[in-house]
Amino acid sequence: MHDWKADLKMLLASTEGKERARPTGPGRVRGFISEVVVPAFEELATELQDHGRDVEVEHSDRMGAIRVLRGGKEEFYYEVKVKAYRNSGFAFPVVPLRDAEGQTYRAEIHLRDRALHHDVTNSSKEDLIRYFLQDYRRHLMWSL
Repeated sequence: MHDWKADLKMLLASTEGKERARPTGPGRVRGFISEVVVPAFEELATELQDHGRDVEVEHSDRMGAIRVLRGGKEEFYYEVKVKAYRNSGFAFPVVPLRDAEGQTYRAEIHLRDRALHHDVTNSSKEDLIRYFLQDYRRHLMWSL
């Protein structure tokens, strides 16, 4: 059985003393893309290349994408895109990316042909890698 108490202890120990002021709105969005999304995709690219795939990683202030090619053809496209929403009247279960004007930002996963509407706003690099692998596995299984 998995020891959740040990997980909690490690979580709290790893975050102890690491509190810092976070930028809000667009600044936080840029930080999320550059500090979480791009490193996750670059790490994935290295591993995928070791397994014979060609990989392209691209990014801007509001998106990061990884494109996996096999035999020169696109096998899988995965993108984290930041979308802006008007502030709503409902409560968020986690603190969203929000600017001073009340604009709320969500980082969502998109495939080549559709949005998955999976909010990854507060995800870690490791979380994004796991999400990618789950969706890549699902794609490969349905593509057989």
